[in-house]
Amino acid sequence: MKRILFSASALALMAGTAFAQNPTLTAGETGGMIKIGNNGEVPQAVCWFNGTADGRKGFTSERGTAVSDSWTFDDVQWGGGTVEGFRANFIPNPGTVFSACDLIVYQGLGEGTFGTLIADKPNITSYTLTLTGGFYFGRDEYLLVATLGGGSFNLGSGNYHVGIRLVGTGSGQAFVVTTSGAGAVGNPPGNNGRTFLQSNYFGYPNPTDWQNLVGAGTWDVSYGLDCSQGGGYTVAITGTCPGTVRLAWSGARPNIQQGILFARNTGNYTIPSGPCQGTQLGLGTNQLQLYNTIGTGNGSGSVNAQAGPGACRGYVQLIQVPGCQTSNVAQVP
Repeated sequence: MKRILFSASALALMAGTAFAQNPTLTAGETGGMIKIGNNGEVPQAVCWFNGTADGRKGFTSERGTAVSDSWTFDDVQWGGGTVEGFRANFIPNPGTVFSACDLIVYQGLGEGTFGTLIADKPNITSYTLTLTGGFYFGRDEYLLVATLGGGSFNLGSGNYHVGIRLVGTGSGQAFVVTTSGAGAVGNPPGNNGRTFLQSNYFGYPNPTDWQNLVGAGTWDVSYGLDCSQGGGYTVAITGTCPGTVRLAWSGARPNIQQGILFARNTGNYTIPSGPCQGTQLGLGTNQLQLYNTIGTGNGSGSVNAQAGPGACRGYVQLIQVPGCQTSNVAQVP
């Protein structure tokens, strides 16, 4: 069996300055550490994530800081499902303190037009801001993860533009980092250049392509949407151990990959990094391993495996990638 493969991936963390009340982050500035309180919970399934920082720029997306209002929008090709939360990587000015975050979704947004408003979720206070471990050009990068709770909403299959911003307490700034798609989940993978700014403060009351402001390029930002856990995704194990066992699954998303995870005990291990960062398993850490990766087929299927004595009475769980939905935990006979 292979060891579990959810190891930390190299993050191309961006660095840059933030002069107060600037729309972009491009040069260096030193400053002290900032402290931001954590609360809320981490949704378990990432259905879309645009990717980690690429080190090029940071774009303003904030309100209630030194900037009264600004949105940066990026596009998502959503496959359909319930939005339970959202995430983004930000580099705030040192000393900036936040009280909430906002999410908004449009369909048909483009140059000079918002299109149709689909969802507006302001003042979300169930969120965490967690240091990623990087400290570049005088500031830390933070991962924002928010949960909508009773405000979750269904988003039908289609193309949308998503805006995520931090809400300040009167000073500082917040810049969402640009990405080229490293570590992306879903589509598009953070490199198609469909990013827009809207800000009355900066003189853009209607959306304008960021390329108009910073030059041509595939400018995209580190946004993500979290989705329902997917309770219909199940696994069952039959057979004899030691000997041949049959692993059958159903309720999976068709035509993607899934990992077969094994551990000697149940628990609540949380994947610490990688494309499924923050996903909580139903397995413990005793001999936790990724046994294999296989396709989901049409959403249901089965495989046979030879189980040795070390597998008997152990536990198996499946996880889909992309999306990071997990199945129930099943015990080997």
